[in-house]
Amino acid sequence: MIQVLFIVILFSLFIVTFLLARKDDRVLDLEKRVEFLEQKVNKKLVSRLLFVQLKSVNSVLDTLNNCFYEIDENGDYIVDSEYRLDDVNDEWWEALSEGDLEIVNKIKHIPTE
Repeated sequence: MIQVLFIVILFSLFIVTFLLARKDDRVLDLEKRVEFLEQKVNKKLVSRLLFVQLKSVNSVLDTLNNCFYEIDENGDYIVDSEYRLDDVNDEWWEALSEGDLEIVNKIKHIPTE
């Protein structure tokens, strides 16, 4: 009888240990997920600081490099579509809204090194 009781106690300890280990794994998975989401949010915050959307011409302005990128249907900028003010035509200038024009004029007056 004592042997059966001893086996039941050992088996119970094994089950409890197994369940606690799974709980720790879930906590670690959640911590990794939170870390991933924090990184994603930080990237978005940084990109919002560096990129200004010009809705009237469906582009974003990279304020770090003073270049523009077209925006795709998901709202992401297309890396291969880089262009500068020297590359735009009269239609582009005419399509700019007043607010977007103010932003573009600000970067035109920034001295280049």
